[in-house]
Amino acid sequence: MKSIDMIILCLAATFVASLAFYLIYGKFTERKFDLIADKFKKQFGYTPFSMTVGKGGSFFFWGYKESFLMSALIFPKFPATKRTLKEEEISFFKNLKTNEISWFYIKYTALIIGLISFISLLIILKMQSN
Repeated sequence: MKSIDMIILCLAATFVASLAFYLIYGKFTERKFDLIADKFKKQFGYTPFSMTVGKGGSFFFWGYKESFLMSALIFPKFPATKRTLKEEEISFFKNLKTNEISWFYIKYTALIIGLISFISLLIILKMQSN
């Protein structure tokens, strides 16, 4: 087996493993998101539309319902975040305890690893075909 074939195999396996982890781990941590949404509603008196839509939805809605978390935790300084979230809402998400929010970082780290391996796989396959 050539080294390029081994690289392709490793990238493909990494992509499949990270995607499977994202889906399985995401299913097991759905309840943790619901707890954060309930806590948000208790503090602010309403649930954001994206959280409401995704709360009972399938994994197709994960990215949408967790967009509030992603905006507040990862992109708090972006103009779009400042238009959709008030400063106290951003503070709410940033002040969540580590054990309440660690699942989010774990889940999206797996997604990023899978995305990088998939893009790398596409690049290598394109270079190999030339």
